[in-house]
Amino acid sequence: MTLISLLIALAAERILLSKYWQFNFYFGQYVGFARGFVSKGEISKNVVNLVVFALLPASLLSIILWFFDNSLIHFIFVTLVLIVCIGSQRIRDSYKNYLNAAMRGDQEAVILHQDELQQGQQFEGESFGQTLVWMNYQYYMSLMLIFTFFGITGVVFYRLLVAVANHSGEMDGESFLPQTAAENAQKILFYLDIIPSRAVAFGYMLVGHFSKASTLWLEGMLNFKQAPRQYLCEVAEIAEDYQIDDEDCTAEPCLLVRLAKRNVLLLLAAIAFMTIAGVAH
Repeated sequence: MTLISLLIALAAERILLSKYWQFNFYFGQYVGFARGFVSKGEISKNVVNLVVFALLPASLLSIILWFFDNSLIHFIFVTLVLIVCIGSQRIRDSYKNYLNAAMRGDQEAVILHQDELQQGQQFEGESFGQTLVWMNYQYYMSLMLIFTFFGITGVVFYRLLVAVANHSGEMDGESFLPQTAAENAQKILFYLDIIPSRAVAFGYMLVGHFSKASTLWLEGMLNFKQAPRQYLCEVAEIAEDYQIDDEDCTAEPCLLVRLAKRNVLLLLAAIAFMTIAGVAH
């Protein structure tokens, strides 16, 4: 059932474009609801408060699922929630607009859309293609891994932290939560991403240039001080052996996006194998 839910979610999130199928809509509703009881400053006051903020919806979802005795209803409900959580229409639209602007030769629009997607850049020298690799990880591959091992409640918890860390959404021109909330969320995600990022990096090593990527993967595997984002992006870049024209601003991101898609397919195949082996249900 895990694999079927994932396949349905990956297919549906590309065609269900209404705001009611977008995670940010419900994130905004939840923040608005929470602010009716506590201030947004209280939510972001410390890491513990933020963990509680993310745990409440996940716990509520767990209670709701506990009442479902019918496995079919349980499956449908979980799949619907997964569709809402996985992917990001805003990021996909920005990437398409970037490619269209590059094809037109509109450099101002290219820079605008690139800056829009690279606002959360976390290490010096991160290329645009590497930014897309990280976004593919945060909005797809990490959620697939979490869903496989921790279920939909783990997905909701992680997705809420990602939304907070990335300043997802605004209300009347004002950010849903202050900068301190994003900083605290990034601290939590630093530790949550340590193992999944290494698993995904291992996939890049397999679907890309194995001999080059394996050295870097092994060197950083036990270096827990290195940011998961930097580790994953560097492994992905070296796994895609390419030479591009410096004036071609679409080649590098397109190559790394294709590499990321191959890695998604590899992960789906691994989940299918784990399902057959009885590791995933």
